[in-house]
Amino acid sequence: MNILFCGDNVDIGKTDEITSFQDLNHLKDLERYRQTNRNSLNVNRVFKEDYNYSMKHVTFLLPAYNEERSIGAMLEQVSEYPESKVIVVDNNSDDKTAEIAKKRGAIVLQEYKQGKAHAIKKGFEHIKSNFVVMLDADNTYDPQDAKKLLKPLMEDKADVVLGSRILGKREKGSISLFNLFGNYLLSFFASLLFSNVSDVCTGYWAFKKNVIEQFLNEGINSDGFDLEVEMFSKISKNKFRVKEIPILYKKRSDSPKLNSVNDGSKILKKMLIYWLTGLKKKEI
Repeated sequence: MNILFCGDNVDIGKTDEITSFQDLNHLKDLERYRQTNRNSLNVNRVFKEDYNYSMKHVTFLLPAYNEERSIGAMLEQVSEYPESKVIVVDNNSDDKTAEIAKKRGAIVLQEYKQGKAHAIKKGFEHIKSNFVVMLDADNTYDPQDAKKLLKPLMEDKADVVLGSRILGKREKGSISLFNLFGNYLLSFFASLLFSNVSDVCTGYWAFKKNVIEQFLNEGINSDGFDLEVEMFSKISKNKFRVKEIPILYKKRSDSPKLNSVNDGSKILKKMLIYWLTGLKKKEI
């Protein structure tokens, strides 16, 4: 994958020079620059030159359940970060998800306890890299955005970075108005109870390894889509530095696995439990 860097005073479409990595902060639309500029600089080279770490210190973690229609395309995009590691946690798929992932060169782990949280915990237990990018395997999240999530971590400006669908762009049909309203509501309560967040239910996260170690030390108690809320509550409690980065959110190729009402109610209930538990510990 290639990415372009241009200075503040560049005439788009006419530049013949690539300037510094810091100019990434000034780009309003990466895709437009990528299409209109002739020169490019490989993202892995940039990380090596301007950071203490390169992509060989990054692991992509993908929980997967019956994603044979999307995981091949997803892993093809992730492979554009050739030095990184890729772990796919197959959560009892009865299709060719695991087979496709292995053919694409991913490390495939099996988790027999059903639920996204169990799959993520299994993946966390096998992390050895300094940085981890967690994203769903349904190809709704764009791996090109990973570099934007990793940047604050590698610059030591954050411990956790969330990819926000609310702050970013969403393809038409990627999320219903009902689900969008529900996400706004859950994020509002998360902001009220823990700390400010625009998209607490996002499936796109990046962590430093010490954050994952903290999760494992405290234990992960979720079993499904309430995982994100549990992680966010622990991040807030431990005062980890958090940033949100706008991302692209794409439409699924099949029907969503989330039950809007049931899962939304469960997430809200768990949020209140985590908050009350935190209050009790403070009182003690």
